[in-house]
Formats: sequence, C-alpha cells, structure tokens
Amino acid sequence: MQCPECGSEMILRQTNKFKYKNGEPRKFYGCSKWPNCKGTHGADPQGNPLGIPGDHETKKMRIKAHDIFESLWKTKSTFLTKGEAYNWLAGRMGIANIDCHIGRFDKEQCEKVIKLCEKGIQ
Repeated sequence: MQCPECGSEMILRQTNKFKYKNGEPRKFYGCSKWPNCKGTHGADPQGNPLGIPGDHETKKMRIKAHDIFESLWKTKSTFLTKGEAYNWLAGRMGIANIDCHIGRFDKEQCEKVIKLCEKGIQ
C-alpha cells in the first residue's frame, strides 16, 4: 500500500496510545518515511486496511461526510436502519451497494454525500 501523502510504502504498525475494546494495541499503517512524512491509515485488528488510504484533505472530507450521514440516518424521523440508509445513499450516488463505503470515497464523492444528506431522505 502506498502512502497517500508522499507515495512511499506504508508499514503495518501498532500503538499503545489507542486500544481496541479488548485492550489490544490498535493497528494502523504508517508511512515508511516517518518522521519526515506523517501519512497514516487505519487497520482492523487483523491488520487489514480500513477503506482506501486518503491524503489529509480526503480524510477530513470522509469524516465530515460520515458524520453528516450518520446524523441523518440515526435521527428518529428517518426510521431507517444503517443498511437501509446505505442502500438509499448508494441509489442517490448511482453506485452499487457493495461500493458504498465512505472510507473508499474521494473528496468529490464526499461532497456529494454531504449535499445529499443536507437535502434529507426523500
């Protein structure tokens, strides 16, 4: 996997600063050029990457899109499960349900998520 910031190889690492619910150190991918490059990407407990690595701006947009999407489907007025909300989003985005993961979206897709969610579920 390549660093989204500088293009160098990313290395699976772990940190005691953050832990999983079971108390194990959290795994993540860090740029092999650290400390000169601070590129990181999340990993699950088995070391599999979470989504597709994004640069700093893409990460910020993913967080914003995910926050607004979650606030939309979690409101009592929508009456949607998480799966139903992702089905709605995939349909509005014009993509397959299997491809509808905000952690894989680029900045433009995140902007579209934000605009769709601001309009509300229709």
